[in-house]
Amino acid sequence: MKKLTLGVGLAVVLCSAQVARADENPFTFALHGFVGFSMYAQDAQLGLSEGQHGMFAVKGFDTDKLLLGGDVRQSRFNFSVAGPKVFGGATPKGVLEIDFFGGFGAGASGDVSLFNRLRAVYVELDYGANRFAFGQMNDLIFTIAPTSLSHIAQPVGYFAGNVGWRRPAVWGFHTFGVGDGPKTEFAWEIGRSQWSAGGTAGSNNYGAPNNAYASLSESSGLPAVEARLTLAQGKAWSLFTTGHWNKVDENGIGVKGGPTLDVIAWNVGGKVVAGPLTLQATGYTGKNVATLIGNFAVAQSLKFTATGPTAGVTHDDIHAMGGWAQLGFNFTKEFSAWFEMGTDKPNADDVRKASEAGVTGAPGRGLQNVTTAAMLQYRDGGMAVGLEYFHFHTKYTSGAAVGTFGPIGPAVSVKGDQLIASANYFF
Repeated sequence: MKKLTLGVGLAVVLCSAQVARADENPFTFALHGFVGFSMYAQDAQLGLSEGQHGMFAVKGFDTDKLLLGGDVRQSRFNFSVAGPKVFGGATPKGVLEIDFFGGFGAGASGDVSLFNRLRAVYVELDYGANRFAFGQMNDLIFTIAPTSLSHIAQPVGYFAGNVGWRRPAVWGFHTFGVGDGPKTEFAWEIGRSQWSAGGTAGSNNYGAPNNAYASLSESSGLPAVEARLTLAQGKAWSLFTTGHWNKVDENGIGVKGGPTLDVIAWNVGGKVVAGPLTLQATGYTGKNVATLIGNFAVAQSLKFTATGPTAGVTHDDIHAMGGWAQLGFNFTKEFSAWFEMGTDKPNADDVRKASEAGVTGAPGRGLQNVTTAAMLQYRDGGMAVGLEYFHFHTKYTSGAAVGTFGPIGPAVSVKGDQLIASANYFF
């Protein structure tokens, strides 16, 4: 009996010591994210790939097009730790966020041995009304995306009106307003200028000329800058306007002089929640916006130096515009329906001029993509299930009609449909 009493007493002392140590721990750890699974059927080849990555129809697949598959790649895990106050009262926080869109592993079973992908890694200093962040996260110009269960990590708004990506940068967020009234936020971003960062997996080469380990934008010696102004009333409504600029040195490093181009984009949008109704939309205009996932995110956005018969000729900028709108209705707290339509449209004359001049990669490039989507969703706590339908209508230049270069033919129209069911657990 004495041994039992001594054992119980020792256990109580040890547990009390553990609790005391936990209470003394100045750090707060958190794990958030979601596990997402989708099964899909589609009647066309989609880009950038199938399932949760499908955002436009790919031409050249005219027969035996039906695909049936499953996808877990967008599953996301966000780890964070916050510590005691520093620098005059700021709460520091470090964040690491990954998903599994890093590509397939090697071998016959590579599609079930997925590589993880670094989405965000940053530290922030939170002073309340003023917050600063250092690291990699989403551009300011990417403010909202259409609601979806199957296309969260790769929003279906891409190639259909959304612009913006991620980059290493420094951010500042400054909020003005008191009480329950509307709040105004001014945010700024100064970061790495990015372009054509398409190096081989596992290497450090961004794909710049002369085997240089730097992208064409970094070679400009200038940063990318963004600014955003947001006016919001809690979760009831919000309006924003944001702009982006960076410069590209087409010759890369090691070559003096040469042509440059400006990447410029302006994006506006907002969201309104009125009872069971939700309306949200964005629209952009700009030029040379491939690095922001506009213009179908392909090299057609360069102020090209052509090859072949027109080598050395520098062509004009390629302008683009796009936008999307989505309407949602909650029949109950758990059950809702959503309808969305969006488009991404490079200037057709700009694209055709580049194609006719023999710009590398330009013939057969995208002229417009229109995405239509509908979703039924049921959410209970952290669990959500849904059925979504997507229709993609994509137009391409038909390529050169005579020889390697020269006049191009009429546009080629490609359509594709995807039916995708998803089950996500958010935590």
